[in-house]
Amino acid sequence: MQEPSWQVEKKKILTRLSIAIYKMTDEQLIALLHLFKDLDLKQNEKLLEIPRPKPDETFGARDRQLLIARFFLLINQLQEADLLKFMNRYEQKRFAMLREFPRVPCNISLDLAANGRAINCFATDISAGGMFVESCESFTMGQSVSICFSLGQDQLPLKLKGSVVRLEHGGIGVKYESLTRYQIEILKDLINRLHRKVSTQFKVD
Repeated sequence: MQEPSWQVEKKKILTRLSIAIYKMTDEQLIALLHLFKDLDLKQNEKLLEIPRPKPDETFGARDRQLLIARFFLLINQLQEADLLKFMNRYEQKRFAMLREFPRVPCNISLDLAANGRAINCFATDISAGGMFVESCESFTMGQSVSICFSLGQDQLPLKLKGSVVRLEHGGIGVKYESLTRYQIEILKDLINRLHRKVSTQFKVD
């Protein structure tokens, strides 16, 4: 007997959340708890209380496990509409948290268009908010640019709009402008892959 489609989808969501939550920092766990605040969970007010660690201290292992357990108690009690609402906010928050991460080193060949010029250059680091592009060309602060680069043989090139927010010798800092949901998802996947690659290279056995 097959499970209802929603139950199958719910299992997928819970599995995905389980992997993500166990990797979060203490600060990210507390930030995630705030996402439940706007949901109608009055019967779980005790679970929604925000932990208050002392300044410059992190949770102990037991406190962290208790906080994670609270997440899964809350998530398992959500109805379909509330769980989908929570996941939508989680995705937005996840990207916001990703923007706070340091830039990831990379070596991405790209085409940059500005003022009718097309320039082939390289991005040397990338984040969810922008990238640094090596170039000997002249640019001005606030200048609009278009960026296009390949993601792989079986994927369409990613095209982004941006503006120059930093001028340095040998390159420019570009901030993305007006990202679509599709572009956000592609960037998240790319940055996560690059981050794992860098972590593996510098992993100490």
